[in-house]
Order: sequence, then C-alpha cells, then structure tokens
Amino acid sequence: MTTEAASASPSPRLPRCRCGTDRTRREATPEREYTTLGAIYALWGGTSIPSRVNFRCVHCGVVFDSRADTATRRAHII
Repeated sequence: MTTEAASASPSPRLPRCRCGTDRTRREATPEREYTTLGAIYALWGGTSIPSRVNFRCVHCGVVFDSRADTATRRAHII
C-alpha cells in the first residue's frame, strides 16, 4: 500500500445520534461514571478518572456513544 492510498482512505465513522451529532461536536454532552472508590476520592478533593464516559445529545436526549478506553477517560477528567 502506498502512502497516497493510506492517506486517501476515509477516517473511521464515529457513532451518531438520530439527529447527526457525534462525540466531537459541542452538542454532545459527556456524562462521567465513577466507581464507588473514585467518587469517594473525588469527594475528598482528589482527581479521579471516570470508569466510563457516556455521550448524550442535547437536542434529542439520546445516549449514542459510551467509551471506557483510557484515552477518552483521561480526556474527560473534571
């Protein structure tokens, strides 16, 4: 495979809600889920990493994507 063919390949499609919002848009609200110990640690003032991040569309109210990978979880630390 040449580098031109590799760069011309389309990017992977992200999950979308029924109105067309994907997780990279401002209309996608991240909802963080924490374990019990993570919530207690956050209440004591620590910075805990969520165990899962759900993305909800503000227009239609549907949770259209749920991610548990480390990169996404670290990107959504409060």
